[in-house]
Amino acid sequence: MSQFTHYREAIKTALFGHLTAFKQKHNIRRRPTSRVMHCGIDHAVQRYTRICKTLLAHIPNRESLKGAVVSEIGCGDCFASADMMLGLGAKHVHLVESLPLDLTEGNRAALQILANNSELPNRAELLDDGDLLQLNPLKASYHRGFLESIKLPEQVDFLYSFDVLEHVEDLEGFFSYCGEVVRPGGVMVHKFDLSGHGLFEDPMPPLDFQTFPKWLFDLIFVKYQRAVGHFADEFITSMEKHGFTDLKIIPIRTADPEYLDEIWPELRKEARVRKREIVSLLDLVVIAKKS
Repeated sequence: MSQFTHYREAIKTALFGHLTAFKQKHNIRRRPTSRVMHCGIDHAVQRYTRICKTLLAHIPNRESLKGAVVSEIGCGDCFASADMMLGLGAKHVHLVESLPLDLTEGNRAALQILANNSELPNRAELLDDGDLLQLNPLKASYHRGFLESIKLPEQVDFLYSFDVLEHVEDLEGFFSYCGEVVRPGGVMVHKFDLSGHGLFEDPMPPLDFQTFPKWLFDLIFVKYQRAVGHFADEFITSMEKHGFTDLKIIPIRTADPEYLDEIWPELRKEARVRKREIVSLLDLVVIAKKS
């Protein structure tokens, strides 16, 4: 048994994942475990600030957002980056998320705190000013579903996501629709995390989950509740195939070379046929322009 293949953690993850999927299928209420706002407003503000600052640092041309139509993929219960896009001058933000809209007064309070942060362009414009807790219908729309299975009402000038692409099961379908919905000359910015998730998240070494053979990985980890295990080159190839050019790849975190050397013989075949610099990419930002 390889020291890198953690079967105990895999069994725990499988039990939790399949139980969660069963509850979702039969509409059984479950304790919230992942949405950020459920951990308290201080935690949420800290995470939302980090998301906004990361995205802000990688927007190629902020001036181009003035009057732009924007879409965020996989917003979860974080509305801070969408509010930031409005603060930068965007005309409308289309939010795409597979889960139901989850708005609380905590969201309103968090957005106001961010609007008071002089380092951010947020203005707390995303929510309606009235007593009813809802998105401002003039500036934001919520679309429930996966991007590859829905249709937005218009093309967008700027499309982005934060720690979402690693969960996309159908890369071809996803980027095919990106190629349709992003107007010519429009831009995509995606920050994503290709290391292990859940019980396979840090501090466990980040590529240990890639030692499971694909058939066993698919059996253990439930779809849409996992990091799928795609490699960076798969994203790049699919983006280029569907009409995106001028790709800029910005590594944020890479695997330690000594760790990579040690685990390399134990990685699944799909990893070992790739260049090591590709497999070593854990956190990265990709900026692409629609040709």
